[in-house]
Amino acid sequence: MKKIILIFLSSLLFGCESFFFEEYRIIQPKIYKQKEIKYYTVKKGDNLYSISKKFNLPIQKIIKSNKIKSPFKIYPNQKIFLPKNKIYSVKKGDTLYSISRKFKTDIFSLASFNKLNNINQIQVNQKILIPENNLRLKEVRKDKLKKIEKKMVKKKKIKKKVKISNSNFIWPIKGKILNKFGSEMPGFFNDGINISSKPGTSVKASRDGEIVYSGNEIPGYGNLILIKHSQNWITAYAHLDEIIKLKGNFVKKGEIIGLVGNTGNVREVQLHFEIRKGKEAVNPLKYLS
Repeated sequence: MKKIILIFLSSLLFGCESFFFEEYRIIQPKIYKQKEIKYYTVKKGDNLYSISKKFNLPIQKIIKSNKIKSPFKIYPNQKIFLPKNKIYSVKKGDTLYSISRKFKTDIFSLASFNKLNNINQIQVNQKILIPENNLRLKEVRKDKLKKIEKKMVKKKKIKKKVKISNSNFIWPIKGKILNKFGSEMPGFFNDGINISSKPGTSVKASRDGEIVYSGNEIPGYGNLILIKHSQNWITAYAHLDEIIKLKGNFVKKGEIIGLVGNTGNVREVQLHFEIRKGKEAVNPLKYLS
């Protein structure tokens, strides 16, 4: 579970580092400006996670800059160098989705990292902090050809698994499709589908799995549930009126996990539903049965 990427989420929320260091733990510490300090003296009780949140820096960036080796322990009075964040200036035609793909991250990490209230509204020349989600602690192999070959083999295996898993997901609710997967209008990309429903309609788990996130800390999504399934699949259920199943619960396909609502950045009662293979969002309509 600690090796999966998120979510969502879905689809889908702090990406790899939140699973590796503390699953979906969301805190609001005092944030220091980068110009104020270049080195930090470790205090009693500090750890890499708390320092990364205090200075709004990715954990892996701190590890790499300070050459901290496994098991990634730090000690009181140790001097920690604070590297600068990567900053991207929004250009005309950019969307948060296109930026997430450009830097190989996800919308949830970008929104959380930049404290964006509306993921569909970014402005030209707006400065976006870019999180680094890939924790690279192993040395890169010299033989690049073998590495490329391995990637090609993995892609083929994933494609085979996708075909086998197509019929494993059920509809979380039944209703009219308000928004389909993909780009239906300029500057907006939908990572899932939005299904219209009546208030209080039960939302069902699309497949067996474990709830790895339940809450409303992610801007725009309202009450949200993320479920991790086998083979690194993740489903997301957003805009819920009520969350019934909490983080840590194991649920069966078809089990009720919440009630439909209109929390977050929507007015009409609906469910935003996503299916992801790791970080990559896929079209739910191709997988639901």
